[in-house]
Amino acid sequence: MSYNPALQGFGANLANAYQRKIDVINRGFSGYNTDWALPVFKQLLPTRQEQAQQAASVRLITIFFGANDAALPISFQHVPLDRFKKNLNMLLDLVLSPDSRFYNPKARVMLITPPPLNEPQWQRRCEENGEALNRTAESARVYADAVREVGRDCEVVVVDLWTKIMDRCELERRDLSDFLFDGLHLNGNGNQVLYDLLMETIGHEFPEIHPDALEMELPYWRELTTSKDFEKNLIFQKLTDLKTIQRNYKEQ
Repeated sequence: MSYNPALQGFGANLANAYQRKIDVINRGFSGYNTDWALPVFKQLLPTRQEQAQQAASVRLITIFFGANDAALPISFQHVPLDRFKKNLNMLLDLVLSPDSRFYNPKARVMLITPPPLNEPQWQRRCEENGEALNRTAESARVYADAVREVGRDCEVVVVDLWTKIMDRCELERRDLSDFLFDGLHLNGNGNQVLYDLLMETIGHEFPEIHPDALEMELPYWRELTTSKDFEKNLIFQKLTDLKTIQRNYKEQ
């Protein structure tokens, strides 16, 4: 959903912000939890050997889990809290641990908390589908807390979407339904909140890869019209200096 134009997906907004500067690639799998993410993650990450051989390099990874893990035990999407935190640690270790075959010292990593759950809205959705309520607002809060805890323990940047949306609701006297289209998934407003928060966090924590700090790849077309030797200017810079993969493991 992060690339859904109807929902102003935050992934699409990121790709737009980084166009001709850094490649933004989404690897989100609808409905997935951290149990299922681990084997997928290992297939997506380049090994040390592959990193040495590839021209492109991973510069930023975002990990966005918790909304499905926080499902109640009646749902097969549920992941117990302790295992959820362990899974997050394992995902981080794959990239950040020197003992990992996927270790990447150049990669920056950010954890994103799940958003709040609008329980009445989600309950209506469940009833429409003939299902029992399988998520609660309290469970979403607890799993958001767990993401923050893992981030603190591992010294990894956390993008606190849960708190940001709750603060917006309180300060602007708005309802959670203004940010969630079904009580669980982000709507256009929710995606805009996440996008703005991501850009703010990147600018504060990793200013060297903020779009404003990066040069555009290849000259602007008007510059070419004034040059007779335009071909020498149409050479891509080394991909190791420019390219990145923003791995957006968004399970919703």
